[in-house]
Amino acid sequence: MFQKILVGYDGSKGGKAALRRAAVLAKQLNAQLTALWIREPLPRYTDLPGEPEGEAEAADEYFEQRRAEVNQIAAEHGLQIQCETRRGHPAKTIVKYADAGKFDLIVVGHSDHSELWGRLLGDTADRISDHAHCSVLIVKQ
Repeated sequence: MFQKILVGYDGSKGGKAALRRAAVLAKQLNAQLTALWIREPLPRYTDLPGEPEGEAEAADEYFEQRRAEVNQIAAEHGLQIQCETRRGHPAKTIVKYADAGKFDLIVVGHSDHSELWGRLLGDTADRISDHAHCSVLIVKQ
């Protein structure tokens, strides 16, 4: 059924629920699983010297923490989970990565935004499901 699964993982409660569900599916289906963290672009201009470098270091540290969480889930389920990071708009980048990698399932967590916020602006999961060329599983907690 699904051979290549991509999970959008940002360390949030919804992201953790999505990662756990994707790990169970990957184990059951003997599928390849990749966790993808999207790093939004840094501003091009800043008033403070060294700010972009400091932000980049903080982002790298944050990604390493997410990688450790992914590795822990992988160990719990007896899986290998590839962990990647890309820069860009989260929904657009996840859809493009899934398409380029020929993934057949994207798993994402439902955001913790209020209903009003979601209705007015939509959220990342909504945008991914609207634009993905493969199946999308939105995991609610």
